[in-house]
Amino acid sequence: MGNPYGQGAWPAATPQALGDAIAPRKARGTTKIVLIVALSLVVLLAAGLTTWWFVARPSILSPTNLQAGEPETPTASNWSVPLLGAGGTDFSTGMAFASWLTDTTVIRAQKEGVLAYELKSGEQAWRTPPPGEHVCGATPDLFEGKGAFAYGTEKVCDHLAGIDAATGKITWRIEIPTRKASTQAGLMVPGLMSTNGMIIVETDDTLTAYRLSDGGRQWAKPMPNKCHLDDANAGPGRVVALVNCGSPKKNSVQVIHPRTGDVAGNFPIGELPLQRAVLSAKPIVIQREINGKNVFTHFAAAGKVSEFTTGRVDLLTQNGVVFVEGVLEQRRYAVHGDRLYLTTSSEKMARTGGTKNTALAFDLKTGRRLWESSATQDVMLTYIRADDQGLLTLEAGERHTVAPRLVRLDAATGKAHEVAKLPLEYAGEGRRAKVFERAGTVITLPWSAAYGHKAVSYITTTAS
Repeated sequence: MGNPYGQGAWPAATPQALGDAIAPRKARGTTKIVLIVALSLVVLLAAGLTTWWFVARPSILSPTNLQAGEPETPTASNWSVPLLGAGGTDFSTGMAFASWLTDTTVIRAQKEGVLAYELKSGEQAWRTPPPGEHVCGATPDLFEGKGAFAYGTEKVCDHLAGIDAATGKITWRIEIPTRKASTQAGLMVPGLMSTNGMIIVETDDTLTAYRLSDGGRQWAKPMPNKCHLDDANAGPGRVVALVNCGSPKKNSVQVIHPRTGDVAGNFPIGELPLQRAVLSAKPIVIQREINGKNVFTHFAAAGKVSEFTTGRVDLLTQNGVVFVEGVLEQRRYAVHGDRLYLTTSSEKMARTGGTKNTALAFDLKTGRRLWESSATQDVMLTYIRADDQGLLTLEAGERHTVAPRLVRLDAATGKAHEVAKLPLEYAGEGRRAKVFERAGTVITLPWSAAYGHKAVSYITTTAS
């Protein structure tokens, strides 16, 4: 059976690639080391702030996997969709680059195409295969019902397409700059950000802005001479770039207007170690690991507001997979107003054999830690969103043993209030996933088959 998505094979794990892939690479705020998976034996190691998967990948998908993507039989008002690659060793199969929620659908922009599912039933609303061999990036959010995704071949990710979220129709296609991966078996993808109706593309020390409406190029901003673009992020009304000029005296944080490319602010940042990231563009929060400590710096219009260190916190990438470099990384944190929410590194529980973490809240004005909370049970917390009231989080639960819960943590005190309970069968699906919540309904979309079995789970909750 042929592949209905028109997908090409991604780079295979060759003996030559093994040697190349072991070397650390320049990454978005982290050191990444390839991990070796031989046949069905998976050996997982952690290096620095993140994990990079290396797998023995099948050359073709099985007929069973090709049929995945249709909704399973709903239970009451709940439904789920099988995830391509679940149960296998190729964790790039079915991997998602973004997930979008509209009034009527939930949309998954994944390697094989962009797929939309009806919220009421789980039936597939539309499916858009990539014009090339596969999807290799997507904007994190929609703007006025429109998004964009990158696509290319097994060698390069060099095109961008606009998509209408209501119909799945591709509205425009353009070619974009690209560069080769740092390993022979790798794929370099563009870092895609979006704000104010603009798509910001990060490639090869250059930020380029394209209009989301028609794909027209608005501006291009290469880094200054002898400087490199270490990381970038976008938020309402601004793009923030971390500019490394090789000297603590010259390194800076640039604030760029998304529609004009003009520099609206330029702040000195000092040392830029190997592990660094722009966690948030509005408010501006920069993370660096210096001398084994995590340092967070908060800037406002007038310059630096605060700088503080923390203990060990979890900044592992949630969406990292084999041989994909440059993707906009998703981490376990949230920012709202003058609050920065982090989590502690995961801890093994001797009694249950599971893992847990706790939530941490910091005041960005002073750098003071406000509270630490383990919510209502000893499990992993996945942040959904932060607002004026505090932090909405999913206690993801231990698969087959601890049911998930929807919990709100008070912004001022960290006191946990259980909002709702979820069925036990959905435990674990939200541990490394994009999680939405709307009117008590929880929607989980794991980033890849390494982290879940369902591409989408739509879960009605029982109010506490």
